Amino acid sequence: MSAARTERLLNLLTLLLNTRRPISLRELREHEEFSAYRTKDPKSGERAFERDKAALVELGVPLIWVSPEQLEDDEDGVGGYLVDRERYFLPELNLDKGELALLSIAGAAAAAIEGFPGRAAVIRALAKLGFDVDLTRGPPTLAHAPIHEGKDPGRIAVHLQLLHEAVARRQTVTLAYRGASGETSKRDVDPYGLYYRQGIWYLVGRCHMRRGERTFHLGRIQDVRLQAPDRHTPAFEVPPTFDLKAHVLMRPWEYPNEAPTAVVIRLAERLVPAIPEIFGRRAVLERTPRGPVVRLQVTHQTALVAAVLPYGAAAEVLEPAPLRALIRGIYEQLARRYAGRRRPAPRSAQSGASP
Repeated sequence: MSAARTERLLNLLTLLLNTRRPISLRELREHEEFSAYRTKDPKSGERAFERDKAALVELGVPLIWVSPEQLEDDEDGVGGYLVDRERYFLPELNLDKGELALLSIAGAAAAAIEGFPGRAAVIRALAKLGFDVDLTRGPPTLAHAPIHEGKDPGRIAVHLQLLHEAVARRQTVTLAYRGASGETSKRDVDPYGLYYRQGIWYLVGRCHMRRGERTFHLGRIQDVRLQAPDRHTPAFEVPPTFDLKAHVLMRPWEYPNEAPTAVVIRLAERLVPAIPEIFGRRAVLERTPRGPVVRLQVTHQTALVAAVLPYGAAAEVLEPAPLRALIRGIYEQLARRYAGRRRPAPRSAQSGASP
């Protein structure tokens, strides 16, 4: 967008926001700053005005058309435009001290995330709400939400900014995505939303190749490209039934990858309090003579294996038999790999010092 048009849009917004009566296109043409509407061919100027109106509406400005019949003193009988001030300005929040404290912590945590796309907006919002925030440095880190260790935060930050823009503008993207198998494929995706959980950013959207909603781990995205970077209109519409929260609550083994399988896992008693955190809200706890077990519906068995392996014998898969055999094989491979390796002696023993 040119600087001249940007200035014209700001002037148009300011005029329509502060007027006490509707302004017609005829009146706008009388102002020097709206000379683009005053052309030899009236239709050409009218099209320029329509484009500017559409741009303001796309930005979320609630424009109102007031017909001549609604106006008592409209001598010209043409009607006009103004901005709905009640919808344009946000209402007072009236937060209590506890809510302000939580908002401050949440805002500081978001601003501390490497690559967080809304960081500048969060810092400005905290300052407007009355927090003592340095706009150049940001808020103090009252809470920390890092990107998962082992990932490339710089690359993820660049991709996150681009995907944030694509989600906001509803623009289709092309990803170079490395799957769990290690193979990289090209994916055209309509991005519906982004979320952050346990140190990892995820993208949710419609995958054209899979013809359905899929979740993408940002750490596995090798490259991101907007398919039409100069496009100003949405390339798709988010389905009204889409619920980002439902995806946030999903665990990796619940992502659609294969037919559902009922899985039973016996847990050590010490893991029972952590079931909601480890296995999610849909896990069903059952007390049995063999000890506590959880029942899961799994549609991505490879993801479940990666989740339970770190717990060893404290999370033993009982059913189904093929999955139990798979995990047993992995443990046997690990045992053979590390068999015969001697653990390093304690440093005090190596140096000959007494404990």
